[in-house]
Amino acid sequence: MAATVSPSGALAKEKKKAILEATLAVLRERGLSGLKMEEVARRAEVGKGTIYLYFRDKKDLLKALVEERTWAFYREVEEEVRRKAPFFLRLEAVLRKRLAWVDEWRGLWAAVAREAMEDPTPWLKGLHEHYLRLLEELVRSGQEEGAVRPELSPRPTAAVIAALGCSPQLETEAYMEHLLLVLRKGVAP
Repeated sequence: MAATVSPSGALAKEKKKAILEATLAVLRERGLSGLKMEEVARRAEVGKGTIYLYFRDKKDLLKALVEERTWAFYREVEEEVRRKAPFFLRLEAVLRKRLAWVDEWRGLWAAVAREAMEDPTPWLKGLHEHYLRLLEELVRSGQEEGAVRPELSPRPTAAVIAALGCSPQLETEAYMEHLLLVLRKGVAP
């Protein structure tokens, strides 16, 4: 017999999601220094006390926000990596998702992570490790397909892709076009 989610469980998930979405909206508009629990509660359409049913304090809320948004991004990347499509189509989709995720956070990710915990470095490296493993899987599949040179080591290649798909200095479409050209053709004459 399959387990079902109780209405109170579904309602709790919806409230938690609404609180996290409201937190991100306030962060985007007002920045970290402007993040007030009263404003989050108002945007989420819950009482301020309701936030504390789900999160111990502001740091716990921020940590949960980073984790939720990061793992949602990773699930999207995983779908693209494992999709039955040519390597460069999957790579482009992953890079587009990465740029959208970077744009969503607009430089707040590291600041939020620092606010969420004393030393976020090990935690952030742990989160990033999952992304690198997904990119490594993508590179290996590209090698199996013959789209990626076999002499390239998957791990460093994944790290390069992760670094390149970070913060475009050009308009997004121009950046994507040029980045894919560099990845396809290289920089040698």
